Amino acid sequence: MYRGPRTTALSAVVLVASLSACGGSEGYTVPQEVCGRKIDPGLLRPLLPEGEKFEAEVTPIGDDMTRCLLSVDGRTELGIREYRDGGEIDAMKFAAENPSRFVNPKKASFGADTVVSDGMALSVNPCTYQGKEGHYILDVSVERFDVSEPDGWREELERFAEAYLPVGMEETGCEE
Repeated sequence: MYRGPRTTALSAVVLVASLSACGGSEGYTVPQEVCGRKIDPGLLRPLLPEGEKFEAEVTPIGDDMTRCLLSVDGRTELGIREYRDGGEIDAMKFAAENPSRFVNPKKASFGADTVVSDGMALSVNPCTYQGKEGHYILDVSVERFDVSEPDGWREELERFAEAYLPVGMEETGCEE
């Protein structure tokens, strides 16, 4: 069952991928693969600040949930959570019930049921895994979101989540 982005894990395996650029003034390079998913670095880069060192910490939590935290210079900047069988929820209703996390939520045009807000994206999609029907949930949050920013990276977040969704579903084992 989906418990939101702050779910606590009792046990987790952590894999850390770290990249630093060779040139001092150029900063870090976003890799072609993040969180075990191939994704265009150009879609991710606008969601991250300047810095010297990029890290992606992937934590499988149980059989159905994965959390990936992206950090720059040791500060968490983006959280990506995937739930292979997160239960059926109404994304807009969930956003409305959590106004402190979903600022200015709007339905998105991708996925089965997706809401994008200033700094958060939540997508709920049918997922058949090993013959069992369920729901794949993608939860992406920009941790450095500043409510004083006029758009909260909404367009960049939406582009990233839309590209990540089919890759995440496939890699998680969801069948059509």
